[in-house]
Amino acid sequence: MLLSHTLLVPHLPTLMLDEHRGHTDGMVSALRDASLRMLSEEPTAVVVLDARWVAPSGPFLVDAGKKHRTITDYSGFGVEVRYDCSGHPQLARAIVASARKADLRALAKSRGVDSGVAVPMYFLAPERDLPIVPLSLVGRPADECRRWGATLRGALAAWPERIAFVVSGMLSFNEHAWTMRRDIAESAEFDERVLDALQDGEWSGLEPADARLRERVLPEGGLLHLDVLRGFLGHDAKGELLCYEASPGAGAALLAFDVPAADRRATPPRAVARAPREP
Repeated sequence: MLLSHTLLVPHLPTLMLDEHRGHTDGMVSALRDASLRMLSEEPTAVVVLDARWVAPSGPFLVDAGKKHRTITDYSGFGVEVRYDCSGHPQLARAIVASARKADLRALAKSRGVDSGVAVPMYFLAPERDLPIVPLSLVGRPADECRRWGATLRGALAAWPERIAFVVSGMLSFNEHAWTMRRDIAESAEFDERVLDALQDGEWSGLEPADARLRERVLPEGGLLHLDVLRGFLGHDAKGELLCYEASPGAGAALLAFDVPAADRRATPPRAVARAPREP
């Protein structure tokens, strides 16, 4: 069964540097509040769609490892991004099976967690006691990504334990400009348009922008992670903006989306039994 909400979460390692330096206002504070809300619903695992893990043409990849080691994909920030954690192979395989029943190409593999999982979960589950199932982003058409999102919702709603679903990804993300600390004038305009669409529930506003604008701001994953989220929600839901922070070339947003009650649980409460854990 699902929690009452799902989150869109940024993954910049500079958030950990902010915390290390005691700069805990803004996004760090918002992430801590989001953690309290998520953990209050007592999830037994977290499924994380990781926009840093991209399979260019498919299939959709699900990490079914029992243990996840950290993959270092950022360096030079003064704080090492590490989040070694447990996996949940049984849940991962259930997700793959649901995808195949829906005629979607999906594959279980073992990879580890990069910053797209490590940074959000560092804040959302700081005790590192929740099993994590990372999912890749795939360069497939938007409608196929939405079908994948709907399949994820069905698989997680049918699971007999509480599962949190988190989408990790940025808005504008010109990584070269961000690394070099070079401002991209168009980034703020692009981020504002995306945030307006998400808050107003007008997801059609996420359709491809002017080619030159996209070339400048380089939206992360072509915003396909938002298409997966759109399919997961099942309708053009209005998001609650919890925090937005901009840095050169990058737009980081934390939003919460309500999951309709009818979609959270596939069985009545008294029919729920705890799923056996693998040894």
